[in-house]
Amino acid sequence: MKIEKTSFGQIVIDGKKYSNDIYIISENEEFIIQKRKKELSYKVKGHTCFGEKEAEFLLSYKPEIFFIGKGQFGVLPIPSETRRILENSKVKIIEETTPKIISKINSAIKQKQHIVALLHLTC
Repeated sequence: MKIEKTSFGQIVIDGKKYSNDIYIISENEEFIIQKRKKELSYKVKGHTCFGEKEAEFLLSYKPEIFFIGKGQFGVLPIPSETRRILENSKVKIIEETTPKIISKINSAIKQKQHIVALLHLTC
C-alpha cells in the first residue's frame, strides 16, 4: 500500500481516490482502509472533532504508532479529553497536517509496523 497524494477533500492510495476521511488500520501485516466513523465523534465549531469514542475505537487495534492527519491546514479539533486518552495509552502519537504526514505513514507501511491512522481530508 502507498499513499500517493492528497489535496483538499481527497486522497489517492494505490491509484484509488477516496473523498471521505479515512482510517488506515494494520491487521495481521495487512493494511485496511476504512471510511471514518464520524458518528463516534461530535461537532465543534462546525467541524467533526476527533472524539474520545473514536480514539478508543482506534486504540482497540493496539497500534505501535497512531498517526493523525489533521487536514490540509491542520484544523481537525482534538478535545482535551481525547488527548488525555491518547497520552494514557502510551502509544506513539504522530500528528501533523495530512500532506506532511503521508510520507511518515508510507515509511511505517513499508516497514510493516503495526499502525492506525486517521486522515482528515478537508480543513
